[in-house]
Amino acid sequence: MSDDDREYYDEQDAQAAYDRFRDSLREGAFRYFDVVEFEGIIDNLMDEGDYENAHVAIEHAMTIHPSALPVRIRYAQYLINKGKTKDALEELAFLEKVDSENPDIFLMQGTSHLLEGSREKAESSFRKAVAFAGEEVADILYHIGTSWISVGNLEMAILYFERSFRVDPENEMVLNDLGYFYDQLGYPEKSIRFYNLYLDLDPFNPAVWFNLGIAYNRTSRFEKALEAYEYCLALNESFYHAIFNKANSLANLERYREAIAAYRDYLKSDPENDDAWCYMGECYLNQGRYKMAGRYYQKALSINAVNDIALFSLGIVRWVEKNFRESLRLIRKAISLEEEMPDYWFTYARVLGDAGMIREARRAFNKAVHLHPGNAEIWIYYAEFLHQNGLVSEAISTLKKGVRHNNTDAVIKYHLAGYLFETNDEKEAALLLETALKLDFNRHDNLFRVCPKAAQNDSVRKLIKSYTPLK
Repeated sequence: MSDDDREYYDEQDAQAAYDRFRDSLREGAFRYFDVVEFEGIIDNLMDEGDYENAHVAIEHAMTIHPSALPVRIRYAQYLINKGKTKDALEELAFLEKVDSENPDIFLMQGTSHLLEGSREKAESSFRKAVAFAGEEVADILYHIGTSWISVGNLEMAILYFERSFRVDPENEMVLNDLGYFYDQLGYPEKSIRFYNLYLDLDPFNPAVWFNLGIAYNRTSRFEKALEAYEYCLALNESFYHAIFNKANSLANLERYREAIAAYRDYLKSDPENDDAWCYMGECYLNQGRYKMAGRYYQKALSINAVNDIALFSLGIVRWVEKNFRESLRLIRKAISLEEEMPDYWFTYARVLGDAGMIREARRAFNKAVHLHPGNAEIWIYYAEFLHQNGLVSEAISTLKKGVRHNNTDAVIKYHLAGYLFETNDEKEAALLLETALKLDFNRHDNLFRVCPKAAQNDSVRKLIKSYTPLK
């Protein structure tokens, strides 16, 4: 087939050739196909992952057209796909002698070298591929990026995708992959940018709307996430993962009734999803409907007895009901599944405290602050627990440790200042109060909550007055 003939070879022709090849396999009688037809047949088979018949097609093509470069190039690609990179490099070395300026040859060389662990050789081959790419440079850059993905180097992949994007900013595959892999690397804002650029070109792709929703969710822009999931569902109402994520977004927006309805809708498609039952329970818990919450946590646990979130959350329900023994049992089980969760230890400590198990509560608080020393709330509750049990000096030393880990948190400093005023250590208390006022004046009511008598202290009143914002 001449180059002019190629212009008139369309998808219908390719499909017809492919069907005839499949017929020939069933009949066991090989037919003649020209080079362009073999290209399409081999590409289709490899795209389907049918490497056995791809190999048959390649051998047949090489018998009929032994000097056809496109067939030999596909043979090299077949070898790479089968993990035979050394054989591929031998074939490509031969092909390079035949056509020393073919970018596809150097692209496959680079990919083979990468898979062999020879990064320098790979980069040298990739540079040649780009140099000889001509008008196909955007496509070559994109495929170099996919080669880096095959060895798990997403950073290098993105560099090449970005270069491809600069050459051709309307390549949908590039935009989609930039959106996806920026999200994978923890750059949701960049992910959002590229997904939106994609949707400017093709607003009817439900999968991209879905992925955009995930990226918005990572940035806590739950309204935008919800909007993306709704567009996804408008395009494909049976995209049930989008229903699940829509429910999560509604829950994050504290629209609990709507979230519950969305979870119910999702569960019609996936009734054995314990997470969905658990998150529905969470919605009821946040509404203060503890019996309903408990019912759904139990449903989640009937499906998956080791769902630590359901165990922990049901433990909270039992705590609210003052069933401390059962609460502690459930939270202990959650901890046995996820030992490094500071929230579990923190809540466990509080339940132990309410159950009057002072020594055990202290151990649990110590574990919680060890796991998450940057959480000022845990230190504050720990100190309050000590203070309530008459251990004021220990409450002070605990908050001092907490301040070292949370030096820019005003609330923990107000609490510590309150305890210091209570013990008449006014000099240190005043210094700490002034620091807290500078950090966040509006939270100074925490001081009086901890130490009501501080409101009658002249130095306290003067300090607060001096930092009161002008109206």
